Amino acid sequence: MPTAQNVEVKKVNVNVIEVSASSLDEIEAMASKDVEDTKEKLESERNALGEEITDFDAYTKNVDKVKAFYDQALKQTELLSIRLREYAYKYAELVMNEDASYKVKYKDLSGIYEYIYDDAAKTMYDIYYDGVIKAAYDVVDYEQWYDARSDAYDDWYDARSDAYDIWYDTRSDIYDFQYDLKSEVYDHDDKRAQKKMDKFKKSILRMKEDVND
Repeated sequence: MPTAQNVEVKKVNVNVIEVSASSLDEIEAMASKDVEDTKEKLESERNALGEEITDFDAYTKNVDKVKAFYDQALKQTELLSIRLREYAYKYAELVMNEDASYKVKYKDLSGIYEYIYDDAAKTMYDIYYDGVIKAAYDVVDYEQWYDARSDAYDDWYDARSDAYDIWYDTRSDIYDFQYDLKSEVYDHDDKRAQKKMDKFKKSILRMKEDVND
């Protein structure tokens, strides 16, 4: 199984697409493994937090740790969203460089939708919006939060909403990219197809710069 990129928060090389793969199958495996590795890491951190915070008193003493977890989860969401775009770009690059007919390339580009947009990005939703962050809400009882007029619910709600926005934008960008590129391939327009590739790559590089500012 190919090794997924390091999912730790770190400086990334913002000048290049960092996916190194020589086949479509390899990219599919890398994207899937990357998402699962990130899931396991965040679930482990969430579970450790849950063991430490067992009641409202413990929560009030560790509220900074809870907020730090939300920040970390969102940071990992942003980094993973960029990597998913990179997988989509590399997938398209390999397809466009195939010594194949336009008909074959058009068909192969559907893999971006199937493996990156539908599989990997959907799992990303399950992890962040409907999984890790949602489950973090159960670390302490809601009634205790409400009765104490804590801002804990607002912190949780904001983190979950932000994660949803990142996920939604990721899927939208990947879907639009593969749709536009397939349209140009269908029309046999190599020049416009390359423009679509270049535009998507530039958007990824801008995101990498922004996330490291």
